[in-house]
Amino acid sequence: MKRLTFRGQVALWSVAVATIALTLFAAGAAWNLRRELVENFDQEMQEKAAAFAAELDEQRVNGSRQPRDELFSTEELPRFPYVEVRDGQRLLYRSPALGKQDVFPREPRAQPSEVTLQGHRIRFRVFRRGDITFALGKDLQAVDDALAGLLRAYLITLPLVVIAVGAGGWLIARRAVAPIQSITTQAEKISASDLHQRMPAPVAEDEIGQLTRVLNEMFDRLQRSFEQVTRFTSDASHELKTPLALMQAEVEDALESDSIASEQRQLLSDLSEQCSRLSQIVDGLLLLSRADDRRLALEQEPVDLVRLVRELMEDAEILAEPAGLSLECQLPDAMIAFGDRRLLAQAVMNLIDNAIKYNHAGGRVAVTAAAAGGEAVLKIGNTGPGLASGEGEQIFDRFYRGDSSHSNETPGHGLGLSIAREIARAHGGDVVAVCSDPQWTEFRLVLPAEGVAQRIPQSGVDAHSLS
Repeated sequence: MKRLTFRGQVALWSVAVATIALTLFAAGAAWNLRRELVENFDQEMQEKAAAFAAELDEQRVNGSRQPRDELFSTEELPRFPYVEVRDGQRLLYRSPALGKQDVFPREPRAQPSEVTLQGHRIRFRVFRRGDITFALGKDLQAVDDALAGLLRAYLITLPLVVIAVGAGGWLIARRAVAPIQSITTQAEKISASDLHQRMPAPVAEDEIGQLTRVLNEMFDRLQRSFEQVTRFTSDASHELKTPLALMQAEVEDALESDSIASEQRQLLSDLSEQCSRLSQIVDGLLLLSRADDRRLALEQEPVDLVRLVRELMEDAEILAEPAGLSLECQLPDAMIAFGDRRLLAQAVMNLIDNAIKYNHAGGRVAVTAAAAGGEAVLKIGNTGPGLASGEGEQIFDRFYRGDSSHSNETPGHGLGLSIAREIARAHGGDVVAVCSDPQWTEFRLVLPAEGVAQRIPQSGVDAHSLS
């Protein structure tokens, strides 16, 4: 489920708070309106009760000679809609509308009571006039109608108010988030090769301005630390190159001597091999440090990537021969890109060498090339064991070698893929792992392409079986 944006959350919370507040306000308003209307009803009943009592007194005076049972049943009695008169427990008069409804409370009380009569709620109050007790009632339909009208007005108004509050909350959140979005956009542009970039200077001394200053100070510290590490790597590589070159030369001179024993010759041969390996590591670190410091010198020239691959495949055949691997190529006639031929050759060879090293005996390595959308794409695949779970981007880390490659059976120093990616990115391209499973592993080298011939050899595949 997709999570709401900050603006959406603010709008939603605004709507929720406004709805709760308006509902509580409406409930309070309805309760207060009903209380006032009922108080008015009670006051009106009090006045009618006084008038009714006066009528009773008048009829009692005029009809003092009549029996009490007949006194309140005459047509001269005012026809209040809901009234009942008693002399103690004896019923003297009941309005026809009451029917058999008992309107006197079981326990004597001064508070009004309400009963439901033929679907109408009637509010009664009991009054006493000498030895006569009468209950006077009034229909609460007017109160119900007023409350229903208030409810209808609330239901019509509430959606409009909620929509207005939601839109207002969204606009306010959008305006509040705009500076943060600007900071986010600028921060996304800052990478290891662009640590010199900074956030725009804050225009106001508020929370956003404080955040901007804190981020800029953090990037300052990161840049200083990164430059220090890069400078150290570059300086260390430079300092190591000369002694390693001298050691290599001295070992090679010693190997040319005929006076050393076979055991010493083997030792010197191993030492020469280790010096060569150290030189490769130093060269790789120097290249990576220059790439980190954006000082990777590129000689821009047209490079035919197809021709480059075919030249490298001659060296690849030598590397693949001991394991009996077959090399396959599916290439167009030409595919031109601008860049440094030497560095591009190193990047491509690193990928091919990686496919040869991490492969099964008698396996297969395939190199395909195509151009699409202004890009030259080289795919190097092999029948290796595949990448372990979670190794997707980790394999491009410097000196990283998977668990299956730590043994001495697979030579290397864990910089090949890192160097290939840095060279590709320096040319405006990239190296990515396309797929990896126990049957097939494939990497893709993407470079900006200048042009490509449309014709592909009829055979489609150049296969070299080396066994």
